Amino acid sequence: MTVHGITDTRMHRQMLLDAYGTLLTLRQREALRLHLDEDWSVTELAQSMGASRAAAHDLLRRGIERLEELENQLGLCRKLKSAELRRAQLEHKVERLELELSRSRELTADV
Repeated sequence: MTVHGITDTRMHRQMLLDAYGTLLTLRQREALRLHLDEDWSVTELAQSMGASRAAAHDLLRRGIERLEELENQLGLCRKLKSAELRRAQLEHKVERLELELSRSRELTADV
């Protein structure tokens, strides 16, 4: 599934990078930032790093694995998604209650 051309996987990885990026090596963090946020290809990363394409790919793979490992251990992104869902549900309830209150005021004003 995509949202404005960005895959759910990419969005998930960006969220993980935002949450846990400081726990990666500087080189992993920068490579993932360029790849995910700036949409750099593995080839562009390799050229920028002065490394082989395989080395750049491996750096990305290890960084992503580390991010997933941290999420599995700590669950910050999972908790954030849950909190955002709960907030949206509460906002929806508030909107419904405000609408009911408004209707109730209209009915009592007519009496």
